Amino acid sequence: MNFHVSPDLPDSIGERSSPSRVPKWFWGLPLAVSAALVLVHGLSSFQADSRPHGERKERSSGHNFAAQTDVQRHPHVSATAVGWDSERVWSGEDDWEPFVAADRSSTYVYQMTTRFRGQLSGIFIRRSADGGRSWDPDQMIAPVDVWQADPQVQVTDDGTVFAAWLDGPNWTSKLVKSYDHGATWTEPVAIAPTLRWTDHPWLVVSPDGHDIYVGLNRDDSFIVGSHDGGQTFDTPIKTNRQPTPGHWWDANGAAIAPDGSVYFVIINFFINYRGPAEINVVSSHDRGASWQTTVIDTSAPPPGCNGIAGCDYGFLSSTAGVAIDQNGKIMLVYHASDVAKAPQPMWITTSTDGINWTPRVKVSQRNEEADNAFPAVAAGPTAGDFRVVWQGNRNGNPRGWNTFYRHTTDGGTTWSETVQLSDRATGAPYKTRAGYMFPYGDYLSLSVDGEGTNHVIWGEGASYNGPGGVWYTRGTPGQATNQN
Repeated sequence: MNFHVSPDLPDSIGERSSPSRVPKWFWGLPLAVSAALVLVHGLSSFQADSRPHGERKERSSGHNFAAQTDVQRHPHVSATAVGWDSERVWSGEDDWEPFVAADRSSTYVYQMTTRFRGQLSGIFIRRSADGGRSWDPDQMIAPVDVWQADPQVQVTDDGTVFAAWLDGPNWTSKLVKSYDHGATWTEPVAIAPTLRWTDHPWLVVSPDGHDIYVGLNRDDSFIVGSHDGGQTFDTPIKTNRQPTPGHWWDANGAAIAPDGSVYFVIINFFINYRGPAEINVVSSHDRGASWQTTVIDTSAPPPGCNGIAGCDYGFLSSTAGVAIDQNGKIMLVYHASDVAKAPQPMWITTSTDGINWTPRVKVSQRNEEADNAFPAVAAGPTAGDFRVVWQGNRNGNPRGWNTFYRHTTDGGTTWSETVQLSDRATGAPYKTRAGYMFPYGDYLSLSVDGEGTNHVIWGEGASYNGPGGVWYTRGTPGQATNQN
């Protein structure tokens, strides 16, 4: 999640949200009022619970690159990836941690992001009616009080859109729905009102929209379900049976199998990152009444990010994603290393029951000096079809990150060549011939539409502090080969 304190700034001059959809007070709240809210509500509520930092972004730079960012409103052919668009930036705003969802029943695609401006951070959503070629004006998902963070969006078989996020200043996870392709939204519903404090909600919705599950952390791992389309939520269930003082549980992905079984991938790590991290799959086969935890792998402590402004040790620690194909095959993607503080390769493993898993297979670049982080995986329209994206610095260059893609059509036995999706050397001050300076946010997102087209979105920035921006592309899957 995200939290920050920085001076108010004038409006940017990049791609702007529709003035009629964004309340003027959101961007014009006086400095004194915002500072008071941050102090009284944000910091005091955090300290009252004695919460550690977790994965929250504590600050923004207070700036953006609007005047120096090339916002392309129409797609162009990629210079590095056959069958893909060249990457485009959402806006010149200071945007971070995006998410994307494609409606498989239509040509609609939805993107969400956290946008920093001055004292505030808010969640914005926008839609495309033509498969991601062009985009309607940005909408604010709900009125903001000091901050919002951690956006999630999902679409059901009938086109209903579900969106969730973390709402300040009380650290409450909320949900809204749209029945008209994102033109209007329901009133926000608190996802876990019995939990006084939550962080990093991860949303998954059944194809019919009836069953909703959200993974949360509150030092421990919690999952909460709804079985009436999100009108009400059950009591959250703690999935780690034993207390784990000094640890943090972070939901990184979730998927629902054809038989209704639910799978979350959740990382259990030391708050100080000095011990091993566990990659867990937490599953339910009774519509969320009970949950079972299976440890899939462990990782030694992560590499550091020295020299990156605002980046504390642990930012590059293990993260993961999970997807399930139409036959119920589960694929897990994650990064981990057996050596402390060494670069972490990207791995995949598969299962048909969530308990027994195949030996891990490396899908990241062969260079052992290269860092890899922040993966996502999505299932395509046919059995055995999985697509994986992640961020990495191909040659180990700490200021030369890129976004990569691979594809399999046989459940992970063979893979396409690695494709670089971030193809532009210019367009923002943090872009170079080597790539972009640093990932902006600790997750990216991948969704596959009804035609099998990939929609990918991620953050690029000058540093952890930023400023940065959200970039995206779309393209067709590559031909799988015998490369691993």
